[in-house]
Amino acid sequence: MFVVARRLALVVICCGLAASASTAFAQDNCNGGCEPRWHSDAWWAMRANEPVGARQCECKGLQWPPYPRPVGPPMTCAHIYHAEHYWPWPYLCTDRQVVLDMTRTQESNGWISETTLYEYYFNSDTNELTVPGKTHLRWILDYAPASYRSVWIQQVDDPTASQQRMNNVRLAATQIAGNNLPPIQFRVAMPPSRPAIEADTIRRKELQTIPTPRIPLPQSAAGASSTAPGVGGGGGGGGGGAGY
Repeated sequence: MFVVARRLALVVICCGLAASASTAFAQDNCNGGCEPRWHSDAWWAMRANEPVGARQCECKGLQWPPYPRPVGPPMTCAHIYHAEHYWPWPYLCTDRQVVLDMTRTQESNGWISETTLYEYYFNSDTNELTVPGKTHLRWILDYAPASYRSVWIQQVDDPTASQQRMNNVRLAATQIAGNNLPPIQFRVAMPPSRPAIEADTIRRKELQTIPTPRIPLPQSAAGASSTAPGVGGGGGGGGGGAGY
C-alpha cells in the first residue's frame, strides 16, 4: 500500500512538472503581451532595460519619495550590484551626452555665423557683392565642410533689396561653383563684428578726443628728460648726471 502511494505521488509530481514546463514553453514563445518566464533569458533581458535606483510607490495617499523616481518592480539583486559596482554609470553617459549636445549646438551655430553673408558684404546702393563678399563666398563654396556648406544671407527690412542680394549671390555662386550649388537662404541675424573702415573711423575719433594729461610732469623729471644723453649736447648730459 505504501509503495502504491509513493508511485501515485511520483506520477502526480511528474504531471505537474510537465504542465509547468509546457506553460513556461508557451510563455517563452508567445507573441502576445504575456511576460517571459521568471528568471528566463528573456525575463532577464527585459529587466535589464529598467532604470536604476529606488522606485516610487503610493502609500497612504502619498507618493514615496515625493520627487520623480522610476516606477515599476524593484531592481533585482544582480542589477543592484551591477549599478553600484559600475557607478556612476549610467548617469555618466547622460552627462556626457548633455555636454556633447551643447558642443554640437555651439559648433553648428558657429558654422552658420561663418557661412553668413552679412550686410557689409554687399554694396548698399546696388546690393551687389563687394570684393570681400565674393572672397568670402568662394571660401564657403570651396573650404567649408560639406555638412555645413550652406550660404546664408542676412535679411534686410526691404524685401526688394533682399531679393536682389539673393539673385546676385546665386549668380556669383554659379560663376564660382557651376550649377552644383549648396542651399542658399535668408536668415535674420545681426553682424557679429563691424567693417574695418568703421572700426578705423571709431578708433581715430577716440584718439582725437583723448584729453591732455591733467597731472603735471615733475620739474626734476622734466629737467632730466631735457638733459638726457642724446637730447642735448655733451655738457648738458654731464649737467644732468650731476643733478642726480
